[in-house]
Amino acid sequence: MAANPFLKQASGRAERILRSATASRWLARAVFNRSDQLQQRLGEAAEQLKMLARMLLDWTTGRYRQVPWATLLTITGALVYFLMPLDAIPDPIIGLGLLDDMGVLAKAWQFAQQDIERYQGWRDQQEDPEQP
Repeated sequence: MAANPFLKQASGRAERILRSATASRWLARAVFNRSDQLQQRLGEAAEQLKMLARMLLDWTTGRYRQVPWATLLTITGALVYFLMPLDAIPDPIIGLGLLDDMGVLAKAWQFAQQDIERYQGWRDQQEDPEQP
């Protein structure tokens, strides 16, 4: 996942975050909040980000543990990258700032697609799938 220095930094942070349930929960909640704030600019990607955040949160709480470590690192790294305001294209640059974030999200989604689909199937079978 380390194609540029910002991705390398996000990957390192992802490993540290996954070692802490508190940090993992904080990351998931921060992604929910930021996705809501940027809903109009992100479009469908906002829902994808929230799905990845839910997956991380369900793994962290022990509700869903069938996630390979490589997938956890990938999605956590993508979520960290999304929250980094200064990355390859800084987020404050209107119109361009989120492009690199969406590229990282697309690559992470592609890499983890089978695991995400399994998770979505599991979530659909839960009593309250809307619970973050």
